[in-house]
Amino acid sequence: MHPSNDPELDLFGNPPKNRPDWGHRRGEPRVFTLLWMIYLMGATVLMFSSMATAFSISTDVTRPAARTMFIMVAVGFSVLWPMVRFSQRAILSGHVRFAIRDALVLSIPMQAIIWPQTLPVLANWSIEVVAAISVFFIAWIIILAGVQAFASQSIQRNNGSELVRITWMLIIILLVFGAPIFGSITVLGVESTVSEPRIGWMLSPITGLLEIVRDRDELGSNVQVFSEHWRVIIALLCVGGALLLVAKANEVARARL
Repeated sequence: MHPSNDPELDLFGNPPKNRPDWGHRRGEPRVFTLLWMIYLMGATVLMFSSMATAFSISTDVTRPAARTMFIMVAVGFSVLWPMVRFSQRAILSGHVRFAIRDALVLSIPMQAIIWPQTLPVLANWSIEVVAAISVFFIAWIIILAGVQAFASQSIQRNNGSELVRITWMLIIILLVFGAPIFGSITVLGVESTVSEPRIGWMLSPITGLLEIVRDRDELGSNVQVFSEHWRVIIALLCVGGALLLVAKANEVARARL
């Protein structure tokens, strides 16, 4: 149940001045940042706990653990993030600004668990592989920020309608899982050789991660990033930036009506 439309009061019993949307977002983005960092810590603990039963530490143990951790991170920003925001009262303005701020909150702490995977005691991936994971995740966060900016505008125009919220959540789930589902039921899901990058897998933050860190021992390298991967990552960044620009233009146009 969402709170009523009555303005919330501050500690002195007075309504906030010029901030009708202030009440439900007190502490933002500090609370959101704290929750995200706790989630990242939980994913990290899961990674280390999965290695605790191993007799010896090697990349055969650390890399699957790192993959599991990164899958949790991808699920966190692609599913849990929009789910949290859509469950809150709709903000009245600054939808793009809020989306960009959230994207920064998600992207910056995430680097603290991505880049250590270059260490020999962890996944021991090359700098190029870890950089590809980092930029790939950021690209998808920007795309989802753009979609959420449009969603927030739509929810606000429809007075916080539950149906609109659910519809946008379903759109995001389709965006995140649509490509893997499509690939699993068509010829695109057929396993390719390790020398052939599975570009279709890059159309989801979860399967894209698995494609980037795919074992390629036959090529003389455990993990390898192809130029095709980088082209898709750059394209995703461009799509995300375009979504935010269009959402901002739409926001400005409606403000002038």
